Amino acid sequence: YTPIEFTHPVVFKNDRTVVASGWADGREPKHISREEWDSRQSFEGTIFFDRDGRPMNPRGRTGMRGRGLLGKWGPNFAADPVVTRRHPETHQLQMVAVQRKDTGHWAIPGGMVDSGETVSVTLRREFEEEAGNLAAAAEGEDGSLQDLFRQLVDDLFQGGGESVYRGYVDDPRNTDNAWMETSAFHFHCSHELGALLPLNAGDDAANVTWLDINDNNPKYKNLYADHKKWVDQVLAKATSRPPLPPGGEQSALAKTLHAERKKP
Repeated sequence: YTPIEFTHPVVFKNDRTVVASGWADGREPKHISREEWDSRQSFEGTIFFDRDGRPMNPRGRTGMRGRGLLGKWGPNFAADPVVTRRHPETHQLQMVAVQRKDTGHWAIPGGMVDSGETVSVTLRREFEEEAGNLAAAAEGEDGSLQDLFRQLVDDLFQGGGESVYRGYVDDPRNTDNAWMETSAFHFHCSHELGALLPLNAGDDAANVTWLDINDNNPKYKNLYADHKKWVDQVLAKATSRPPLPPGGEQSALAKTLHAERKKP
């Protein structure tokens, strides 16, 4: 077995043992204390180390040693909020999706869990950073809608969501010594919040959109990494009430918002 050795220069430039604001570990894992390793408990179980003291990928060899594009030795933890809604008019089940700049794939708007940050905080932060762009459209219509958006997001995340998956991610960035693990949670939007996030699914010009959860949709069918597996679980476990038929009753706010957007 002769894997290549690779760690991207941007990882070295953000070495937290050298740069105060760095987000990456040092060049070798020897500086990492036992206490810190304990705080990085893998969902896969006990972390084993090779003869060089590097953590070993629990799923086996990848053909690459080092960390590639990942900052941490061992597990790199992410949080992925699967946020869904029923389309206000068609009632098609949709998810918030972002287009990744590195691969071009559509994906759940997740992100890395910052040091000392809880998963619940990361879930909300990542959603607000991505979905805030969606809500910006509403800002031009009525400044008070932004405040309402935040109130509705409070309600959305208040219950903590439903756990969908915790564990290893089959991510193209994984190496023999660094890999992705995540906590994915499902949050379903109220009619009001869904109305405040009105982008149409499949808008190629947008980097964030509502995506139809349908295997006939190529963007959904080719979601990044394991993301489709998690959303498929959401679809299979859906316990929300059946969607309203086309033309069915909507909330007063939803009707008002969509009426305003249809004005010339």
